[in-house]
Amino acid sequence: MFAVLHVLPLALGAAVSPALIGASLEILGVFGARGRKMLTAYLLGAALVVGAVVGLALLLPARAGAGAPRSDVGTMIADGVDLVLGGLLLVLALVLLVRHPRTRGTAAGGRDSVSRLQSSRSAPLATFGLGVVMMLTNISTLALVLAGAHGLRSSHDAAGWVAVGGVLLFLGALLPILLPLVWELIAPTAATRDLARLNGVLARHGRVIGVIVSGATAVYLIARGLGLV
Repeated sequence: MFAVLHVLPLALGAAVSPALIGASLEILGVFGARGRKMLTAYLLGAALVVGAVVGLALLLPARAGAGAPRSDVGTMIADGVDLVLGGLLLVLALVLLVRHPRTRGTAAGGRDSVSRLQSSRSAPLATFGLGVVMMLTNISTLALVLAGAHGLRSSHDAAGWVAVGGVLLFLGALLPILLPLVWELIAPTAATRDLARLNGVLARHGRVIGVIVSGATAVYLIARGLGLV
């Protein structure tokens, strides 16, 4: 059960990504009838990166069980990973706190990038590559995924709970793409309008949410790395 409680806030934090959901909406709008196919390719590209990060976490040493000395090599490395990720998320929170919001020109530039894929002869492959690049540059999401996956690696819960935590983490990281795709399949006429409103809300409040999520997670990971929790 601890595995799920550990991962859930990280998965929710990873799910808040205005950049990913914004690109998803642009793909649906630009490609029209081919939007679902292209968004699926975009999803697969992003999923490849998330899977690679989870795989990397599984290669890291696990934290020893309760009562084991903190001098245990695995525990020391796990603590170091938590401290590094906590520090990274703290820096990201500070950057989000002081940076200026993106201008409309930036959004237009992103829209132009998606539009250029439309004329490409290998549009599905190019959109797959866009998913890889977008997720690779989404540092906050990757840091949360790595922290969550490493927490699961060190968990001593039953395998079932660890599996549930892994699914939640994976779905959370990909939710900004999965949500538009599923919404488009269920209610295609309303999807663009409703998701545009959602994207607008995230664009207005995403910075505040990002500061809160990154800051709170950073404090938790640093405390965990220092052995305080």
